[in-house]
Amino acid sequence: MIKIAVVDDTEKWVLMAENHIKNMKDFSLITIGYDGIDFVDWCYHHKELPDIALVDVEMPKMDGVQLTDFLSEHFPCIKVIAISSHTHKEAIEDMVACGAYGYTSKLYNMKNIPNAIISVAAGNFYIDPILQLEAINREYLISERKKQKLFQQESKLTIKQKAMISLYTTNASQKEIATTLSISQKTVENQVRDISGILKVNSRQEFTLKSIRKGFTRLARIFK
Repeated sequence: MIKIAVVDDTEKWVLMAENHIKNMKDFSLITIGYDGIDFVDWCYHHKELPDIALVDVEMPKMDGVQLTDFLSEHFPCIKVIAISSHTHKEAIEDMVACGAYGYTSKLYNMKNIPNAIISVAAGNFYIDPILQLEAINREYLISERKKQKLFQQESKLTIKQKAMISLYTTNASQKEIATTLSISQKTVENQVRDISGILKVNSRQEFTLKSIRKGFTRLARIFK
């Protein structure tokens, strides 16, 4: 049985994905998240994790690229398949570079979701044929993303500090971050202060911008 999570802020698409999953006898839907932060919180507080997460690219607070980057670092057992109405190559490459194993389109009722899940569960890389894209080199994109993270290694940041950076550069409140990591808001404040000292920044905006430049995190490039 393939355990699946759906992470999407649009209820319509959540219901459609849920119906696709329920119609497959070998699929089991174990959780639904309506934002990346919701799903990260769920992962930290549950022992049984999904094998595959269907993740929307564009979401409030923590978008799909940020979430995929975070899961690759902290929950690598979860394989991400993007489900998105954004079909431009930049969005696809952002998700793949951060660790996504597949990318499917919402524009045609997501009819290829079962194929994507089966393919990824078998260890393959899947791009929806509807997108009609030329080959995407997943290994190359991931290796380039790892090069961007060199500053993390040079700074000798702890796993907890890396998690804090990833979450603090989203639009989540300090209370939400504290709840997700099961720590107090005071601890969040202290960790942010310590990391801000390492980054040499004085505000959350500067914290986010420098974290992106240094490769700590990435944001989805959405073209309206």
